[in-house]
Amino acid sequence: MSEKERNLSIKIGYRDSRRAASRILNPGKRFALRRVLLFVAVTLAAVAIWNTVTVSLPPEQRAVLLLFLVAVGLWITEAVPAFAVGLLIMGYLVFALGTPLIMPEPWDVNPYLNTWSSPVIWLMLGGFFMAEGLSRTGLDRKLFSIAIKPAGTRPDRALLAIMLTSAVASMFISNTSTAVLMVGAVLPLVRQMGSKEPFSKALLIAIPVAASVGGMGTIIGSAPNAIAAGVAAEAGEPINFLEWMMLGVPIAITLVVIAWFFLVKRYPTVLTDIKLDLDLLEEPELPKARDRIIVTVISLTTVALWMTTPFHGIHIVAISLIPIVGLTMTQVMGAAHVRRLPWDTLMLVAGGLSLGSAVVDSGLAENFASHLGFLTGLNMDVVVFAGLALITIMLSNVMSNTATVSIVLPVAVALLPGRELEMCLILGLSASCALLLPVSTPPNAIAYATGELQTSDLRPGGILIGLLGPMLIISWVLFMIWLIN
Repeated sequence: MSEKERNLSIKIGYRDSRRAASRILNPGKRFALRRVLLFVAVTLAAVAIWNTVTVSLPPEQRAVLLLFLVAVGLWITEAVPAFAVGLLIMGYLVFALGTPLIMPEPWDVNPYLNTWSSPVIWLMLGGFFMAEGLSRTGLDRKLFSIAIKPAGTRPDRALLAIMLTSAVASMFISNTSTAVLMVGAVLPLVRQMGSKEPFSKALLIAIPVAASVGGMGTIIGSAPNAIAAGVAAEAGEPINFLEWMMLGVPIAITLVVIAWFFLVKRYPTVLTDIKLDLDLLEEPELPKARDRIIVTVISLTTVALWMTTPFHGIHIVAISLIPIVGLTMTQVMGAAHVRRLPWDTLMLVAGGLSLGSAVVDSGLAENFASHLGFLTGLNMDVVVFAGLALITIMLSNVMSNTATVSIVLPVAVALLPGRELEMCLILGLSASCALLLPVSTPPNAIAYATGELQTSDLRPGGILIGLLGPMLIISWVLFMIWLIN
């Protein structure tokens, strides 16, 4: 990976899957005219469909359905940035539902604006501050180096160590940043071995797989997790940080181990030992020791309090403010660092939560669910879970995984009343199983952009995780819910 590609990958940080991946693979290309035409086409198509199917709907459902169709079209085509659609959602809801121009009796639109103050948003923001502090002080690279070294030089052990390190890191920092660091560490070895050595492909495929599924482990691990947690809370089924980890971490680690075994068997090597150039993970100039100590103490404290929320009762927002306040008050992070945070992801998540609330409040979700009743005709909830999980994965392969969950989840929870928590967990986790294409997720794009992989190289692992992932997720979630109840 060139220095330009690496800087670009770091720069886009947490941004969402398809758009971020496209920017990695096609840096500098703006496609301005195409996006304008797409925007016009999406708007005209949405209005045409809306005008055809909404004649008998009440005003609030008509208003929300138009927004839903436009948002889906813009998210799929990416005619405008995904976060811009999130802002459009909020502005539209305030205008359409909060003024007498459309609604005979204007609604209280505060709930659709208050998603900015949702605990999920603060939780993500706290994670962003913590990750930026670790990156700025070089502690993330140091931790990677420490985690990989004990694996020694045996190829299979080194591969497993790289995958586990990538997965665990992606639970707390951006999977994009994780992939950048790990690909940067293995790329010299890959090019030294050459493309004919099977282990080269195993290394580059392993990193995006582990970085993507590792995000399942925590609420802050991926934006779809945050959307799912927010929808579950609105349905009266809140889930805390530790409870999510109890569900997500075992799935993530199991999928990593299965993927490791698959890669070792698919890409057997005759090498008896390898040497990773871990020096590439070191920053040439690190901040002074004071900053590293502060970041270490704040990060450990924050994660410990997140994981022990059921025992001490401190509100999750108060815990999330520890890195936000601590790193800025101690001047470890200044205004320039704060400006680099992925505010666009927060806009996307907040807009997704607003759209989900509007779809439910207007009754549109129940309306959709009534037309999808055939899914529940067999009276087997597991079939519904499996079908919607596969739909989520297929859509996430070709569009933003956060947008996919924002679209599918409000309708999905209406299909099975009383099982909102299971639906949110299953679909939120399944969104991280989309690994089929280079554009499916930024880690895939980063590995593909090295020039050492073909699209066909990503396909077997993508199919494996895409099919096995939902089966494992559904089984584990239903078992844990049954065990708790």
